[in-house]
Formats: sequence, C-alpha cells, structure tokens
Amino acid sequence: MRGVLLSMPGLIHRLTQPEPLLFDGATGTELQRRGFPLAGPAWSAAAILEAPDLLRQIHADYVAAGADILTANTFRTHSRNLREAGLDKRAAELTYRAVDLARAAAAEGTLVAGSIAPLEDCYAPDRTPDTSALIAEHQEHAENLRAAGADLLLVETQITIREAVAATAAALSTGLPVLTSFTLQHGLPGTSPSLLSGESLQQAANQVIKVGALGILLNCIPADEILPALRQIGCSPAIPLGAYANTGRMLPDGTWASTTAENPAVYAEHATAWKAAEIRWIGGCCGTTPRHISAVRKALYG
Repeated sequence: MRGVLLSMPGLIHRLTQPEPLLFDGATGTELQRRGFPLAGPAWSAAAILEAPDLLRQIHADYVAAGADILTANTFRTHSRNLREAGLDKRAAELTYRAVDLARAAAAEGTLVAGSIAPLEDCYAPDRTPDTSALIAEHQEHAENLRAAGADLLLVETQITIREAVAATAAALSTGLPVLTSFTLQHGLPGTSPSLLSGESLQQAANQVIKVGALGILLNCIPADEILPALRQIGCSPAIPLGAYANTGRMLPDGTWASTTAENPAVYAEHATAWKAAEIRWIGGCCGTTPRHISAVRKALYG
C-alpha cells in the first residue's frame, strides 16, 4: 500500500508547490561513513540484507533532520546490478525491502521516492546497454518500485539521453509521478552544460520533458556548479527544477577532492541560493549527511 494517501492530483500538487520540498542526503557515502564497507558487486544494495537496521537509522536521521522525501536504497537493485553477486533473482525482494525500510523510518506525510539509476557504471556512458535492454530492464525495476509502494520515482544520475528517456518512459508507465535528474561533465566557463556522454543538457531536458517527466534535476556534481548549469536550461517556467549536489568532485584520476560544501553551513548557503532561484526540490548527494540536511532545513525555513 502507498504510505502517503494522496490522490494523484494531490500528490503532484504537493510536489510542485512553490515552497521547496527537501530531499534527504546521501545513502551510499553515509553507509560508508558509519562503517559499512561499500564494495562490488552489490555496492549499497548489500546493506539491505547485511545492515538493515543501519539503513533504517540513516533514513530516520534524515527525517529527524527535516527531509520531506526519503529516497529508498534502490540505486543498485536492478537485476543487472545484482547478477555478479548472485542476487539477480532477488531483485524484486530487495527492492521491496529497501522501500519498506524507508517507509518504516518515515514520519507522517513523508514521501518515499524509488531510485532508478543507470543500469551500468554511472561514470561510464560508453557502457550504456542497447535500447531494448534499457526498456525491458528499467520497466522491470519501475514496476517493482510501484508494487513496493513508492510514492514517486526518481530517475537519477543519468549520463546519456537514450537511457534517461528509456528510464523515464518506463517509470511513467507505472502511473506514478516521475522526476528525472542528470549528472554533468565538469563545467568550464563559457561552455554549455553537457552530460557525461557529451550530449547537451538542454537537449536531454527537452527529451525527458517531452516524454512526460514532472521536473528536471541535477545531482552528483559539486554544489557550486548547480546554479550555472540550471540557469542555462531554457525550459518553460511550468517545469520545476531541482538540485542535490556533492560535497566534493571526482577528479580525472578517480580520486575524490572535497570542496567547501563539505561544511554543512556552506552547503546550506548554496541551498539558500537555489531557493532564491526558485529551485523546487533541494537535497544532497555524495558526501552529504543528516547534518547537511538539517542545516539546509534551518536555512530555508528558519
């Protein structure tokens, strides 16, 4: 059953109200920060089986910090993602468990989003599967999320237009509201924002809006790169925008470099600027913690 008993028009109205809704922060890096090792092949999905109490506590801490929307730990519960770990036959079960853990931590009125990530490495656009696989596998995952009781679907960290469109269309077929979020190449002054595939963010946004996405978000990029990129999206004002950033950046050699946004107060300053720019959904991605979300909540709402 759905945890938030709103009609579809009521749910969409809540998602698109003028005041920003606050997403939670990172799950994967927060599991790691609290001592759970993130390792292949199951990566964060392993916590559903091996550390459910820790995962539930992380969700609960984000609720206590003020999150309006929890993202279930389904970033890596596609059958494809679980195959190397021998868990592909349990994809539906792990998806249900992940949604249940988020729901168990939710307060009254907290929405639970189901995460739909790229099928392959989210830093390797050249590994994006063929279109028939994208359609079939994202459809399976989206249906699992709907059956598990997610309130909305978050197609996130998208790196190619082809997969973003396929995943968004699959998600929309469930009848749930769908938000689509992209990650970008490091932006250089004077250049147009591009996906990791090199494709234009503007073209990507146009394509998923045409399919029916409720809004466009950016995630998994440094906080200081959010506004310059979003300001270049020439969408209708009726298309809401959102942002959930990293506290650092991935360098070309694969190492992580922290930014000043690692400080929750600095991250909250970025979020305040996002709100001023009428960004509708605000949260955190890699490196953010409940402290970041609490700081954002206080900055946005006092």
